[in-house]
Amino acid sequence: MEQIIFVVTMLTALGTALLAGNFFAFSAFLMKALSGLSAERGITAMQAITASIRSPLFLVVFFGTAALAAILSGVAVLEWSTRPGACYLLAGALLFLMGAFPITMMKNVPLNNELARAAPDTKEGRDMWAKFQSSWGMWNHIRTITSLAACAAFIMALVEGGNPFATRG
Repeated sequence: MEQIIFVVTMLTALGTALLAGNFFAFSAFLMKALSGLSAERGITAMQAITASIRSPLFLVVFFGTAALAAILSGVAVLEWSTRPGACYLLAGALLFLMGAFPITMMKNVPLNNELARAAPDTKEGRDMWAKFQSSWGMWNHIRTITSLAACAAFIMALVEGGNPFATRG
């Protein structure tokens, strides 16, 4: 069982790291680049990005990481007094499940969907682009930070728990 929890924790750390990197790219340079374009081009580019990010690979990483984090939160609670690093498991799970995951689902995705319906060459589209830029980035910064912090917590859980695959001698 220890080896399974170790692997699940490792996969969850990797998932949160991948997501933090993806979100960081948007925060660090993608949104800045898009804001330098005309509204029409920015909308068209973001619509293409949104359509392509809904790939099976991204969805497996995003929802799979959430499922694994939920499992680890249960492990942490059930084994709180006996599992080294249980506090880090719970912290990582809560950071992701109460940070990056719901922010994506309740803030970024609805804004993406609204922008996807916008006609780039209209006043309404340009107004939507201004609204999108004023709030999407802030929520993205928060999900970047919470994903990265979750990853760090999962790494600390791995450190505290040790490697169950190591030969003991």
